[in-house]
Amino acid sequence: MSFSNDVRNELARIIPEKSCCQKAELSAMVALKGNLQTDPVGAYILQVEMDSAAAARKVYRLMKNLYEIQPTVSMRENRRFRKTRVYLVTVRILPEQNWILGDLGLMDQHGIIRQEPRAGHIRKNCCRRAYIRGVFISRGSINRPEGTYHLEMVFSEARLPLQVQKILSRFHIEARLSERKNGLLVLYIKESEAIVDFLRLVGASSALLEFENVRIIKSVRNQVNRQVNCETANLARMVDASVRQVELIEQLIEKEGIKGLPHNFRELALLRIEHPDSTLRELGTLLDPPLSKSGVAYRMRKLEEYAQERLQDT
Repeated sequence: MSFSNDVRNELARIIPEKSCCQKAELSAMVALKGNLQTDPVGAYILQVEMDSAAAARKVYRLMKNLYEIQPTVSMRENRRFRKTRVYLVTVRILPEQNWILGDLGLMDQHGIIRQEPRAGHIRKNCCRRAYIRGVFISRGSINRPEGTYHLEMVFSEARLPLQVQKILSRFHIEARLSERKNGLLVLYIKESEAIVDFLRLVGASSALLEFENVRIIKSVRNQVNRQVNCETANLARMVDASVRQVELIEQLIEKEGIKGLPHNFRELALLRIEHPDSTLRELGTLLDPPLSKSGVAYRMRKLEEYAQERLQDT
C-alpha cells in the first residue's frame, strides 16, 4: 500500500467528537466526491464515491450520526485511474428531508452540489481542521518521505482551492497553486516543514512520526555526505598544493642547491620534500621551534613566491 493510502486510511479512522466538526468534514467529502440525482417521486439520491473502504465507512458513520439516516454501502469494479474498485455510499433523501442538503451547504439554487464550504462550517479552528482533513481524504496525495517531499490536493473547480489555500494560511502553512494541462488545479506543498505541519493539522499522528523519522535519517545522511564531500575536497586541495610545493622546491634546489636557500626557508623546504602527505599543521610540529598552522602557511607562501621569482630569473 502506498504512503498516500496509509495517510488517507489513518485520517478516515478519525471521527471528530464535536458535531460541528463532523459536519464540516462530511460536507467536504460529499461536495468533492458526491453526486446528486432525483428519482421519479422527487426524492434526492445522494451517492458518494470513495476510493477506500475506510473512507466509505467514515461517510456512512457521519451521515448516520448527524442525521439519523440509513445509507447503504456497495462496491463496484472501476479501472479508471488504475483503481480496481470504488466504494459507494448511497442515501435516499425524501422531500421532507431536503433540509439535510441545506444544512450541509451542498446545494445551490439550481439543485447542483456546490464544492465551496459554507462559512458557518469553517468558522472555528477545530472545524477548519476537520474540513481540511475531509478535503485531503477526498483529493489528497503525498509522496513517501524517502523520495522528494510533495503533498498535493487536486481540484476541478477554481474557487475551492483558493479557499483551502486561505484556510491553510490561517495555520501558517504555505501551499502553492498550479494548473495542469487538463485544466485541473493543484494545491501543493513541497517544503518538508510545511508537510509536517499539515500532517499535524489534520491529525495524521502515525504518518507524522514515520515522516519525521525518515526526515531525520535523510538529514543526518545528507549532513554526513556534505562533511565527507568537504573533507574530500579539502584533501584534494591539500594534495594539489603539496605536489606543487614539492615540484617548486625540487626545481629550486636543482638550480641553486640546498645551501642556496635562505635559512628561514631551508628547514621547511626539506620537511615538505620528506613529508609530502603531511598537513601544514603536522609540518609545523616538526619545525624547530614549532609553528602554528597559520605560521607554516605564511612561511610556505613566502617560500613559493621566492622559488617562483628565482626560477623566472633563469
